[in-house]
Amino acid sequence: MVEDEAMNHKPYHDSMNAVLDGAIAPADRRALEAHLATCASCQATWDSLSSVHRLFKAAPLAAPRPGFNGRFQARLAQRRSRPPAVWGALALGLGAVAVSALVVPVGLGAIFSTVRVAQQPATSLALLASASAVYVFLSTLADALYIAASALAAAWLPNPLSWAAALLALALTGAWLYVMRKIAPEVKPR
Repeated sequence: MVEDEAMNHKPYHDSMNAVLDGAIAPADRRALEAHLATCASCQATWDSLSSVHRLFKAAPLAAPRPGFNGRFQARLAQRRSRPPAVWGALALGLGAVAVSALVVPVGLGAIFSTVRVAQQPATSLALLASASAVYVFLSTLADALYIAASALAAAWLPNPLSWAAALLALALTGAWLYVMRKIAPEVKPR
């Protein structure tokens, strides 16, 4: 019931704001004044709104500190003279994705090989006791890296989209390095 009543008064609240903004038709203003004469709730709202409006009108405008405009223009010119770092961040992100696409399979292969060797107690003891076991471990690790690299190459080499992504990541990384070199201030030795 209260919601229905509030919805019935909403057009009058909108009219109150229009009066304060100076954008109301004379007929709408007369309808608002007639409603305010009969509705205590809307009259209280109108009194509050007009009181706050008078306070805002009476308050002096705050002036900026001296030299504000010059400082603002200087900062704006400085910001416009710097190239945006968006492309550098994008190149860095794509480069990180490309590097992780190469490093993660190799690292997982190394971890799985290490776990395989560590699960065999005799191999673990031999690792600690013998140089030949260390050689076996290293050859197993090299085999794992070779298998991971072969699997990665088998997936990447025939796929032109992967070549395009790798070349794009390489080009964006190069562009990022170029932009960073242009942005970075030169350090002069003392």
